[in-house]
Formats: sequence, C-alpha cells, structure tokens
Amino acid sequence: MTDAGRNQERPNNTAPAEVGKRNVFDDGTLEAMRCRLPEYLAARGVELTRQGARLVARCPVHDDTSPSFAVFPNGKNCGCFPCDFQGDVFAVSQWLGRASTFPEAVADVAATLGVYLSQGHAQGQPRAPQAPPRAEREPEVPFTLSPGDRQKIHAARLAFSDAFDAGGIDPEAAKLGLPPWVLRWAAMGESGLGWWRGRLAYIYPQGLKLRNPAGHEPRFQWECGRALAPWRFEWVRPETQTVFLSEGESDTLALIAAGLEADGTAACVAAPGTNFSREWAPMFAGRKVVLCFDSDPPGMTAAAKVAGWLAGHATEILTWKGPRA
Repeated sequence: MTDAGRNQERPNNTAPAEVGKRNVFDDGTLEAMRCRLPEYLAARGVELTRQGARLVARCPVHDDTSPSFAVFPNGKNCGCFPCDFQGDVFAVSQWLGRASTFPEAVADVAATLGVYLSQGHAQGQPRAPQAPPRAEREPEVPFTLSPGDRQKIHAARLAFSDAFDAGGIDPEAAKLGLPPWVLRWAAMGESGLGWWRGRLAYIYPQGLKLRNPAGHEPRFQWECGRALAPWRFEWVRPETQTVFLSEGESDTLALIAAGLEADGTAACVAAPGTNFSREWAPMFAGRKVVLCFDSDPPGMTAAAKVAGWLAGHATEILTWKGPRA
C-alpha cells in the first residue's frame, strides 16, 4: 500500500464543530490494525491453520480444494498465488468486496475489529505529506480495424456460409466431434465462425482468429485484430441468467452441442485461451458464471485467477464438473 493510499482523506461527518475540516488516518492506528490481520480474516470466516511459520487456509475467493491462501510470517500481509493477490488487511477488505476504496476499507476493518478511529487532523496532529501528483496518462487510442481487415472478416463469414451449404464444413465438424448444426448455430451473430483459406476461423467483433492455420502448430493464429471481449459475448442478453465461460472456442462449441443454450436462459462464451482480461469481469455482473476451464495446471491456474476477478461482480461462481469435448 503506497503512502498516497494511506493518506487519503475523507470528510469529517462525526464532529459538527469540525465541519469544513478533513481527517487523516493516524499511522499508528493503521499499523496496529495491520498487525491484527489474522483476527480480521477469522471474523470474515477464513479458517486459518498453522503450517510452519505461516497461517494457511482455503482461499475465500476461488474454489480452493487445498489451502493456497496464506498469511505471511510477518503477520501483516497475506496472499493467494492462483488469484494473483497479495496485500495487507485493507487490501483484503477490498479483495473480499467489503470496500471499494481505501477509506472504506479502513472503516470496514475498524468496525470489524472494534477500533476507534481518532480524528487525527481535527485534534491538531500534523497533516501527513501528500505524494506529488502523478503525471496524466496519455489517452489510449481506441482500437479499430482497417478497412482491409474488415473486408477479411466479411469475406470469411460469407465463405463459411458457402462452405456449409456445399457440405465442406462437415469434415471440420467431424474433427471436433460435433454435429454440423452446432457450427451453423455458432456462426450466427457478430461473433461467429468463418472460413479462411480452407481453415475454420473464429470471428470476433474486432478480429479474425484462425484454427490450425498451417495444419499443425501453432494451433491458433490471429489473421487480424484481437479480442476485446469474450467470444460470443453478445449472446449474453438481459434475460441471461447463467454464463458458461470456457477456456477456448472449441470448448464453447462442445457446450452448445450439450444443449446448454437450449432453454434461452444461458449463454456459452469463450476466453481466447487462458488470456481472460481482468477488465472483462464487470461484464458478468449480476449473473451466475460457470467456469469451464481445462483441468491441467495452466487451466486450473487461469480458472482460479478469473474466479478472483469475477468475485464481487457475478452473483455466483461455479466450476464445471461435467464431461467436455
């Protein structure tokens, strides 16, 4: 936690005589609360057990079958490697969704531990020095496809339709172990399927991704563009209750074949491999998310990380246990 974060201020709403003044958090009080991290975790239902010099527990954020969450030997910091998280008690408060800002996290921890927050500045204590303002970042240039790239995507979409009507897609469906209708179904929409240079392609709103472009490694290659959202995410509509998020497009095709979209309450979408962007997590707000990642170490690590990012946005996060092609 940076000095700038520790010294954030909040309006004084507790002392009418001090209206117009602002409070700073006393560093000694903050440090005392950091040292009570295990007590805060216990109050939040995290069951800690000792393992050598560390306290360990099953992660409170992702579906943890063995303890991967630990309080470090200093007793003031903790972390979970699969979730790519580490921090002090105030960071934990925000990670668990108890607070969204540092001042809110301080208030949450203080209330949980029964700590009285003194009005430091109101009592005449010197104001902590403020960090110099950060230089403004240059605004990001929105990603756009060139006219030539858009033409490629349009041509791939038309080529898929022609190949399907001529029966040319059937061998590709057989390689995937899927009936041809699944590919036709998945081809509809802004995200869909294309046919490019005799190969199956996955169409994103801002990209064209080829499957086995040379018939061997690499398995996938971007012909143009990139993924700015999960594949087929436009199928997540207001009435969608459950989203099945898989590790790749072919797994999503298998989920469609299993009939998971049949009743209209669910949508099957795909991350481009294990490269799920943290910025996509708010897109899943208010819905149950079922993670359908591979059971190998990279897939399990990615699933745990994505689960951590989705916490606080999705209403429920589950891990797919059923068979998958």
